[in-house]
Amino acid sequence: MDSAFRKIYTEYKHQVFFFVKKYIHGRDDIEDVVQDIFVHLWKHRHSLNDTNLSAAVFKTAKQEIANFYRKNKLSFSALEEDTCTNTLKADSNEDIPVSHIKQIEDLLYLIPEKSKNFFLKHKIDGLSYSQIAKENSISKNAVAKHVNKVLLFLRTNLSSFF
Repeated sequence: MDSAFRKIYTEYKHQVFFFVKKYIHGRDDIEDVVQDIFVHLWKHRHSLNDTNLSAAVFKTAKQEIANFYRKNKLSFSALEEDTCTNTLKADSNEDIPVSHIKQIEDLLYLIPEKSKNFFLKHKIDGLSYSQIAKENSISKNAVAKHVNKVLLFLRTNLSSFF
């Protein structure tokens, strides 16, 4: 392995891992994205220089996180508040059948009350993460994590439809 790249990997591997962990849940997915980041950096190692190295590493990380969301048909935007979230979407613009609504309601009973409350306030009542965070004296990121966990749970258990 190129000694300059080894230095980049050694210096940034933990920072990149924890950066990715803020946006993606599930150790296997996090490790896959981190690997994709360093593969990308390896491919472009000759164009990297010390003056913008950190910026290049984290720009690559954002791109690979966005790629992960895109590949998994999730919505991600690192730039806009309240859009760093997964969204439930049918593949077409059809209304959700009543049977699926019943399934969603049944699944929501299995979710911890706090997470369910944040999810419903955001998705049903249309409150922003900031508003929910202020009401509950927690950070926007904490609200986002609760909402994303519910979405992931629903998506996993309703995979045949979404």
